[in-house]
Amino acid sequence: MLRIISIFAFLILSLGQLKGQYQTLATEHYLLGVDVNGYEIDLPFSKEKTEESWNEYAKDFGKSEETQSHKTYQTTFRTDIYPNDILIYSQIKGNKEQSTIWAGIDPQGIPKDVYSELQKAMEEYIYNFNIKMRTDLAQKKIDESEQAATYLSKEFENLKKDERKNQKNFDKTNERISSYEEKLKELRSDSTQYYQNLQSLKSSIDSLYVELEKVKSIVETYKQRLEDIK
Repeated sequence: MLRIISIFAFLILSLGQLKGQYQTLATEHYLLGVDVNGYEIDLPFSKEKTEESWNEYAKDFGKSEETQSHKTYQTTFRTDIYPNDILIYSQIKGNKEQSTIWAGIDPQGIPKDVYSELQKAMEEYIYNFNIKMRTDLAQKKIDESEQAATYLSKEFENLKKDERKNQKNFDKTNERISSYEEKLKELRSDSTQYYQNLQSLKSSIDSLYVELEKVKSIVETYKQRLEDIK
């Protein structure tokens, strides 16, 4: 029962990470003497989990380098907008309960109109990362819920099996009790009858003993008389 309660508690607590609206926020980070425009979004996941997911999500950016507490990628991004390499910065802050991810594009060397399009694409990229983390979690919880449902179904069947077994034993025991009670009544009746028979026999034996003694006395008397005659 404790395990069942734990499963429900775990699944209910996990629902909090799937609720709520999370929107991107345009912010600037000053990096290497340049104001870098980017977007951040709050996530209901630990910093460690967000970093793990981001590394997988942004793996196409290639290897990163550390720059002022930011990850720096020299890579292409949305080649349909701009085919050349650009610098993308990212930063993840947070704790064991929640985190914030920010990502921006270094504007140097990029035409302003193109940069504006890349920024829109980056906002979408960050927002979709948030969506992916939450949908991945939802799918994980679906899988875990289905596993929990399977486990609970088995537990339910086992409990029903035990219930049927105990009900059968209960009914059999009650039948035996009823049988024993009837037998006990019969035995008590027999015992009463035997007792009455014993009392009657005792009375008859006592009476017979008295008569027997009388007869013995008469026999002794006749024997004595016979001796006297001789």
